Amino acid sequence: MHELSIANSVLSIAEKAAPAANDGTVSAVNLQIGALSGIETDALTFAFSVIREDTLLKHAVLNIEIIPGEAACLQCALVFAIEGYSSACPQCGSNAIRIQKGKELKVISLTVEE
Repeated sequence: MHELSIANSVLSIAEKAAPAANDGTVSAVNLQIGALSGIETDALTFAFSVIREDTLLKHAVLNIEIIPGEAACLQCALVFAIEGYSSACPQCGSNAIRIQKGKELKVISLTVEE
């Protein structure tokens, strides 16, 4: 379950960016996760909820925005949406594509309440 190690990394990043305890409480960690990343968001959310206990983020939840997959055809230059790695260009049928979006995992921001 690599989601546990991802949750640990997200927690570490958020703890480093969190304000001092007297400056507010982190209520959410806002993420962007690509649809092609292979990350199970339910498993990530569960893992985060378990490891956040006894940390500065013990009340924080994960807000996850899913970034759809997008590729560009290397033959005809069409940019198109994809749902998997085996997609072909819908215009020319080429399998020579470059994935442009959908593999990312980004910690975008923290939501802090006073």
